[in-house]
Amino acid sequence: MLLKRRVVSALLCAFLALSVTGCANAPTQGLLGSAESVNVETGKSSESGSNATVVVETRDEQPEASRQWFALSREERREKMREAMKHEISCLEDKGWKIEKVDLKDLGYTVEAQEDPAMRTQVAADIKECNALNPSPDADIVMSVADIEDIYNYNLNVRDCLEKEGITVTDPPTKQKYVDDFRNDRVTWSPYTDFMNATNLTADRFREITEKCPQW
Repeated sequence: MLLKRRVVSALLCAFLALSVTGCANAPTQGLLGSAESVNVETGKSSESGSNATVVVETRDEQPEASRQWFALSREERREKMREAMKHEISCLEDKGWKIEKVDLKDLGYTVEAQEDPAMRTQVAADIKECNALNPSPDADIVMSVADIEDIYNYNLNVRDCLEKEGITVTDPPTKQKYVDDFRNDRVTWSPYTDFMNATNLTADRFREITEKCPQW
């Protein structure tokens, strides 16, 4: 059995699960997938409204590492996550796992675990351990309200992009409501929700749109 680990956001992971054994998402990196696989939490992300995310009012209140992280471009952040993933893969290979289909662009890889429940449990434990040794660079990030507002503004751009691709997107909330929802651990608006619910997309078309309109 192939267990796949992807560092993508939760909504995109849910769609890919239709054709992929499992994936890891940015808000909560872990091994997700079908009932045949295991679910392991191995981290957290800066761009999530989860209660594990610490939010402060201003960037002056953020630790220096957090300010430096959000000062990077999105592509620079992705590159740092790619580097962390390379180290995680190397760690798993040192433990004897065969790694297949490494995708540095989409931040994913596949582990061959066969049809053995014990092996699936072991690979999940090893992924968790390797992730702890090589944590995602956005782990333990402290967000400011301005960072949340940046995510909101980026989502507006994603909405515009999706609408150009023919996807009807629900009207966004106000920026203040988005920030309030994020800070209070409520589900936040995402244009990808409507993208996910589109019923007339082939897998190829879905991937084409995700490349044109990346979620994060």
